[in-house]
Amino acid sequence: MEIASFIGIDLSSSSARRTACVELEQQLRLAWFDFLYNDAQIIEAIERYRPRLVAIDAPISLPRGLCCLDESCPCQPLSPLKGRICERELSRLGIPSYYTTKRSIIKMMVSRAIGLKDEITVRGYEIIEVYPYATKVALFGRSIPPKTTAAGIAFLRDGLAQLIPDLVPHLPRFNHDLCDALLAAYTAYAYTKGEVESIGDPEEGVIIIPAPLTHYH
Repeated sequence: MEIASFIGIDLSSSSARRTACVELEQQLRLAWFDFLYNDAQIIEAIERYRPRLVAIDAPISLPRGLCCLDESCPCQPLSPLKGRICERELSRLGIPSYYTTKRSIIKMMVSRAIGLKDEITVRGYEIIEVYPYATKVALFGRSIPPKTTAAGIAFLRDGLAQLIPDLVPHLPRFNHDLCDALLAAYTAYAYTKGEVESIGDPEEGVIIIPAPLTHYH
């Protein structure tokens, strides 16, 4: 019997920078983790492990009306408001995020994420968009030290070890990128259990976050 698994991807903006990937099995056992570079390596890992669900930490859709993020293209968002509905909803909840616009500083990552989503879905795998910072708030509350500090890494490692005891022997190797990929994989697991909320408009794109969102209000 094949064991269901979930892969979380903390995507970098280009293949020149490493992308953290983590696989969790159904019983929240840490199955695999690594840093990969190009999209072909990411796809090869997905084909090798055949996850039930892939969760990616990057926008995998555009605001309605846009066909791309190229500033020279005449396409325009249908809404006069900035970004996607899911991003505006996060802002209303007090959760900051990058807005998906033609002037976004993460344009390269968005374009890469959308291309990767297409490659993953055409192979028959389901993919969801996640946002690890929102997941952290949902799971651990708002008092989270910056993830790039020693205190922030210690906080994340401690919180994740409580969720996933199997992680403990590997904790020294988990930097903030691997922690975010693990949070993405955990969110995919929660999604299959029906223990999440979808933020945004399904016709435009949603961000999946563990529920209940008691820490948001």
